[in-house]
Amino acid sequence: MATSEDLLTVTTGEDVLGVPPEPVRGSVALRTLQLLLPAVGAFGVICVAVLVLGADPLLVLGKMISGSLGSQYDVSEVLMVMAPLILCGLAAAVPFSARLWNIGGDGQLYVGAVAAVVVGLNVGKDVPGELLAALCVLAGIAAGACWAIVAGLVKVLVAGNEVIVTLMLNLLAGLAADYVVTGPYAQGVSPQTKTIPSGATFGSFWQTGFNQAIFIAIAVALAVGVFMQRTRAGFGIRASGENLDASRLAGFAVHRLWVGAFGLGGACAGLAGALLVVAVYGAVIPGMGEQYGYTGIAVALVARLRPLLLIPSAALFAVIQVGGSGLSANAGVSPAITYVIQGVIVISFLAFRVLRVRI
Repeated sequence: MATSEDLLTVTTGEDVLGVPPEPVRGSVALRTLQLLLPAVGAFGVICVAVLVLGADPLLVLGKMISGSLGSQYDVSEVLMVMAPLILCGLAAAVPFSARLWNIGGDGQLYVGAVAAVVVGLNVGKDVPGELLAALCVLAGIAAGACWAIVAGLVKVLVAGNEVIVTLMLNLLAGLAADYVVTGPYAQGVSPQTKTIPSGATFGSFWQTGFNQAIFIAIAVALAVGVFMQRTRAGFGIRASGENLDASRLAGFAVHRLWVGAFGLGGACAGLAGALLVVAVYGAVIPGMGEQYGYTGIAVALVARLRPLLLIPSAALFAVIQVGGSGLSANAGVSPAITYVIQGVIVISFLAFRVLRVRI
């Protein structure tokens, strides 16, 4: 008797969001060429863009690489930036796998950070440091999940457009973050909240500022990868994105899976926000998540929505971000060029049909 997975296998011809499935036959050289062509194309467009800005492309790219990989401290910075990028990539990749557009990673990150700070400041005096850190992280996960589930419920109950809903929720999350920064939790000296007790923050090892956040993010990516590939719920999420009618025929509760996909994605982004609090800043700071929420979408697309591939994809974008931060002083180019480079990479992959996004 054919199983539900067999049914979906024969009725679907494309992977999630239009990404073609891996070919059964085909040489390694051909698949390498499929990835090499967009990389070369992106490199060419980046060089032209830098030339238009009046700078030497080779100098800029060289300074970017040396500024991100030139020392142990630079490498540790890349690894620290990777952690929230992996998690925000998961926030996009899981709903995208069901062909649901979660553009709300930024807001889910912020509510996770706010929840972590509120818990840390309110129960900090009564809870030991390590336990308090765990509570802050759990609060961030729960807040991010609940925030995303709102978008999922609007989608399944009233057929609301999830792009618009998640974007609006981003604005509300930003207002909530502004409130805690300027309201009852304001530090008063600088524009940020009061810091949570030092015992609840992660200590550094190897290099200053480097801690276990990257290992948590990688572990979560591995766990989500196993969930998406090895469990019925994970398969159902992917199946609903590949062929909605076939997944319903196979007996999947599609609407429940959609809400769950949003919840899981939001939990990952909320964890990213909580880790920014307990592992980096110790507080909510305006703009602390600007480089992560939306960049996570690009990370997910380049990884072709595969949780395990998010790790090298996040590494690429982290190298660009860290290396680009010093371009103004080292190469006379605005660090904003990093956003151009990131966009060119994604557009190049789309242009060469390594990615094929369909709604």
